[in-house]
Amino acid sequence: MFTKLARVGLTAAAIVLAATTFALAETTATPAPVLVSQAAATPKPSPNAFTYHGYFRAYDFTRQNAYSAYGGPGPGSKANQSSENNAISLSGNYAFLGSGFSVGASYLYANPFNGCTSSASAIYPANSSNPCYVSKAAPALNADTTLPQFEMSTLYEAYLKYNGNGLNFQGGDMAYGTPWTPTSDSRLKPVSYEGADLSYKINPNWSVEAMDFWQWECRTCSAFDQGTLLTDIAPGGFGYSGATTYSSLYYDPTETTYKTNGTFYARLGYSGPKDLPLAANIYYYDFQNIASMFWLDAKMPLGTSKLKPYAALQAGTENAPSSDLLGKIQSTIFGFQVGFNPMSDVLLTAGFDNVPWRTDTITLPTGFKCNATTHQITSTKAYNYNFPYFLPATGGSAQCSPNASNAALTDVYYGGWASPYTDSYVTDPTFVTSGTTGLVDRRGGGSGVKVAATFTADNKQFWIQVAQTWYDFSNSGYATGTNATDLDTQYFFMKMPKSGPYKGLSFRLRLFSRSATDFAAPGEAIAGLFKYSRFQAEYDF
Repeated sequence: MFTKLARVGLTAAAIVLAATTFALAETTATPAPVLVSQAAATPKPSPNAFTYHGYFRAYDFTRQNAYSAYGGPGPGSKANQSSENNAISLSGNYAFLGSGFSVGASYLYANPFNGCTSSASAIYPANSSNPCYVSKAAPALNADTTLPQFEMSTLYEAYLKYNGNGLNFQGGDMAYGTPWTPTSDSRLKPVSYEGADLSYKINPNWSVEAMDFWQWECRTCSAFDQGTLLTDIAPGGFGYSGATTYSSLYYDPTETTYKTNGTFYARLGYSGPKDLPLAANIYYYDFQNIASMFWLDAKMPLGTSKLKPYAALQAGTENAPSSDLLGKIQSTIFGFQVGFNPMSDVLLTAGFDNVPWRTDTITLPTGFKCNATTHQITSTKAYNYNFPYFLPATGGSAQCSPNASNAALTDVYYGGWASPYTDSYVTDPTFVTSGTTGLVDRRGGGSGVKVAATFTADNKQFWIQVAQTWYDFSNSGYATGTNATDLDTQYFFMKMPKSGPYKGLSFRLRLFSRSATDFAAPGEAIAGLFKYSRFQAEYDF
């Protein structure tokens, strides 16, 4: 560990030396601990026709998997993981002054200096002669594929923009985020989407927005495609490194990507006056070939006290017929959050979310069975098998139980929220998502409570957040829960500007610990303790 940190430290020193040749700044944003309205903003025009910015990043990731897969030690045990990688991102924008139009592009190059030149090198050839091959079992030390552990080279943005008279348009390849199609920029590069976005500020209080995109580029990808995090991985096949296999019940060995037609998105936003400072948005998502979703978020200060108390809520519904790619989806989420500042530099928050379980009693399709011990659905089909329900993650919660009244019937548990662009990234907008898991990533029902404390120094050069989350994923199959503890801190070496973006070096350290509790079934895939550390050195210019 110390050797790796020293290596990252040397990389950070190289970053500082190289970055002194640059003069313009890029924002290094402190992540918001609470929900923020998506009201359309009108950026100030740049006084210069051409501007550029970028960053250097060096990462060290270490995962300690102190548990066994499917019960007990042995060949099936989960191996520990470790990866390092380094990247440079360069962005430029040219504004046609006086017209409102501009064009821009962003390029990223990453190299871990380990000889792994592509994502395929982490999979093939699958033997010890390949230094990039990811073994599946302990005691091997696997690479952390989410960083990733291989080289990347991509032009992830190339766009045309227009801004004027309350109208904003952007089209092309763009790192542009919404609550359920976020940029997920917690690794080397952000997620990008290929499409067009149009927003209009009707008046000071109301705004509308619509977006349609047909391809995306994941955060470990170097090209755009029509996949998603829920449709690109197939057992034994090749998909996005950094995503987990959706389910062995959705598999065609002749396919590695189930193509979708992208996503259509619309939003109506409200931002109230000073006497009613409510910020609220209602969204519609059509994840084509997967599901349709309605989502609401709102936040409002509670009075004018120096404690700055506030309340926020979120709610949503998601539906899909069994004929869609992931099978039947019928899900709801409701959550709320409260917060206040006991001191000017401390923010305390508490949040809750609930995803109700649903149960259907059915005759299982031919080729499927329910294991009465592990409460998991398995398939005996050789290929092209597709179970017509969006099920909880394999091993994470009970998926089924034999019906108590009729042995020919099976109770199937579902109700999870399908999130094709955040699943396994842990970047969804729910109040109880922690650094390593959440209700959405478990793909089933359940509830969660999260409390957090954030300290921000008066000069804004240092901040730290500590959070604790408790999850209950229990259903009629068996009881299962998870506790997660997160620590996230960042230090900025340069003085923070009064306005405009930050320029300079920063260090960020994130420590995560997660433990599983109250398991009633043997064979639980995630029982035990999981620890995760991420160290980031970054220079913004």
